Amino acid sequence: MRKSIIRLWLLVLCLSLVSSSALAVYMKMDPPPDVDKAFLSGNNSCWLATAANMLAGAGYGNGRTVQERADDIYGDLTANFGTANGGWTDTALTWWLTSAHNTWPGNPYTVVTVYGNKTRTPWANSNGARFIGNELRRCQMLGLSISWPRTTAGGSAGGGHAIACWGDSGSEALLTGAPAQVIVTDSDRETGGDVQTYTYDGYTNPNPGGFNEGNGWYINYSGNHPFIKHIITLCPTDDPGDHTLTQKVTGSYRIHQSSRFLRATDLHYKVGTDVDILSYRTQLDWNTANPPKIEENATPPRELMVDWDLRDNPVPYCTWVTITTEFVVPYWNAIYYRDVHFTYPEPGFVIRFPEFYWRIITPEIQEAPSRIPNVSGGYVVGSFDLIARDEKQSPSAMVAAEYRFMHEYDFMQSPELHFFELNSKEEEPFMIGNLRFGHSYGKLDPEELWAFNDWMTRIPEQFPIQQLPPVELDWKGMLPYPEGEIYQGQFKPLECSIYFPEDINQDCCVDIQDFALLARRWLQCTTLDR
Repeated sequence: MRKSIIRLWLLVLCLSLVSSSALAVYMKMDPPPDVDKAFLSGNNSCWLATAANMLAGAGYGNGRTVQERADDIYGDLTANFGTANGGWTDTALTWWLTSAHNTWPGNPYTVVTVYGNKTRTPWANSNGARFIGNELRRCQMLGLSISWPRTTAGGSAGGGHAIACWGDSGSEALLTGAPAQVIVTDSDRETGGDVQTYTYDGYTNPNPGGFNEGNGWYINYSGNHPFIKHIITLCPTDDPGDHTLTQKVTGSYRIHQSSRFLRATDLHYKVGTDVDILSYRTQLDWNTANPPKIEENATPPRELMVDWDLRDNPVPYCTWVTITTEFVVPYWNAIYYRDVHFTYPEPGFVIRFPEFYWRIITPEIQEAPSRIPNVSGGYVVGSFDLIARDEKQSPSAMVAAEYRFMHEYDFMQSPELHFFELNSKEEEPFMIGNLRFGHSYGKLDPEELWAFNDWMTRIPEQFPIQQLPPVELDWKGMLPYPEGEIYQGQFKPLECSIYFPEDINQDCCVDIQDFALLARRWLQCTTLDR
């Protein structure tokens, strides 16, 4: 009998070790910080706890352990925002980073970004789970914002909750596909310990057996599977010595290759702003194996000179090519392109595009923003056409280039009032027209930027590019802050009448995941005499 028991135990151990290796686990930090609410009733501070966990993971806070530092930061946040009101993790991050509580000015983790949206709709990124995992592997701190789908045919999505993300079921390497599971810490749960693991539904088959709000990344957090509506990242800048509130600005310039007889073999441009650039990225939507040659004008730079060698895939006639540049800059949102031109195999033959400089000014909120419920930053999205003045051509043929941009404002600035300015020293007879402006609470990637169509202000008239008057975007009453995270632990997982001792993660089932948890701590002891 004893031999049978030993054989059975060895079999269980082998199965657990096999399952542990089959279900690979990547953890950014182990153990990660896990701020817990002191109480649940009336406490909506999950967004503050998530921000505290992310900041502590980035090295901020006072204490001898990462958990002590997270608890210290959470205390700072609740002292300022309280615990009763809902809110947004990005707001909490930005406030703390610019407060007197931040005593580490050299820490490079200062860039806060939201991907997705702040309405109760799923984040429509078919590669979202992979993106989350790879952001963790690139050493970004990351939080998730989730909401629950409707439970009746005539109902609507509800609730909101913030949790910190620390890993998944993948390996250490960058992911090439979506991981099966995501690993988080949660201010409202201790199920199975500080760390919880949830399984993703299929992107196109969410919340099986229940209602859903469309394709997205849903997880089995509860019987009614919630969906990720946005993620929040805390990333480092390129300049660790710079400690200013950073913002992102994107300018996307779509130009037309109009030479009928020659294919373009090079693309050249200068892109810059009028403050120091902390980090940057510039890219094309045209396939080439050649990386760009980029020269910076200073250290730190304010302008980049970019040359793309396209000889491996020359651009044919009547083809649009889009340049997209993103800067991380301190406080200011402005960007310009100049000396934009294709070159060709024939020496001296070039086609140039108009140069211009734009900026958006967003005033600060007069009252204390940290006392405004659900206060949040966001992005102004804009678009316009650059038109060659040639009366012999049809209006559609006169568009020489199209342009789109994003201007980030933070929670201390007004979402409903912005001023757009554009200046140009262009000598050629170009017009600017079809100006459109809209808003997004989440950062758009280049594809989303060009697909954006939710315009709030339209100006159909055309102006000489040198004479566009300042544009006031008065959206008073049009952009109420979206309701923040208001989770109080009310969405509970399925409950059991009893938990087996072997149900380590207390998900009401003894299965392979419990074996994996056992194997993960196999032969680890908590006493000093072993």
